[in-house]
Amino acid sequence: MNKAVGQRALIASIALMLAAPVFAQQGEGTAPDAGWRLVGDIGAGVNVAPVPASAQSRQTSAIPYLNADYGPVFARIDTFGVKLLPVGAGSVELLTRVLSDGYTPRGNAPGVQRRQDSLPVGLGTLQVTAAGAFMLNVYHDAGKSGGNLADAMYAAEFDTGPLALYPQAGVEYRSSAYVRYFDGTPSSRPGAASSPFAALFAEMHLGGRWYVNANVRRSWLGKAIRNSPLVRRSTLDSGLLALSYRFD
Repeated sequence: MNKAVGQRALIASIALMLAAPVFAQQGEGTAPDAGWRLVGDIGAGVNVAPVPASAQSRQTSAIPYLNADYGPVFARIDTFGVKLLPVGAGSVELLTRVLSDGYTPRGNAPGVQRRQDSLPVGLGTLQVTAAGAFMLNVYHDAGKSGGNLADAMYAAEFDTGPLALYPQAGVEYRSSAYVRYFDGTPSSRPGAASSPFAALFAEMHLGGRWYVNANVRRSWLGKAIRNSPLVRRSTLDSGLLALSYRFD
């Protein structure tokens, strides 16, 4: 088994053990499996996720599409976790992300080696309110960089019948240790970076329980990333297209 996959499996197992007593108390007086059913979308898609630096690695890949809850356990495309405690209009969540941000720099510049994928582990919350959804997550990279990451986002909803649109805006923070590992060189040691982003998620109902899901996103790279000699861009665009089946 891939080391990163094994570590994520361990994290999920620990999270389930932590969450089980909480949700068992909440479920007293109800059917034993009342809160444990699959709700959401499962399918397959194509993901385009380039890294900021000029890289040899492939940027487009086929992926499973998971945007669903099973009791306190959830998957949100690239974010996986367990809801630990109810707070406000959401929960405190134990999280990990699959970023696939490892790469081999193009040209194999002297002293510049392959970067391994990060392994973010952290806490966060998603608050779904009448005014929209608010998300705040904070992670530590248990991988090679040893840095910290954080992201904050707001998402609105516009439902037009068979088509639902979710415009999003937010900012991603990367600590100096994270930026140095992924975008630094022996002669360049950048500091921390904050990169604002805007995205649009669209969901089209095809009929029955079938949906097409699409997401496009643009990030404006922080100065510390833009100034790296490995980076030749100021913005980063990514996208996702998937076909999914809805469980409810």
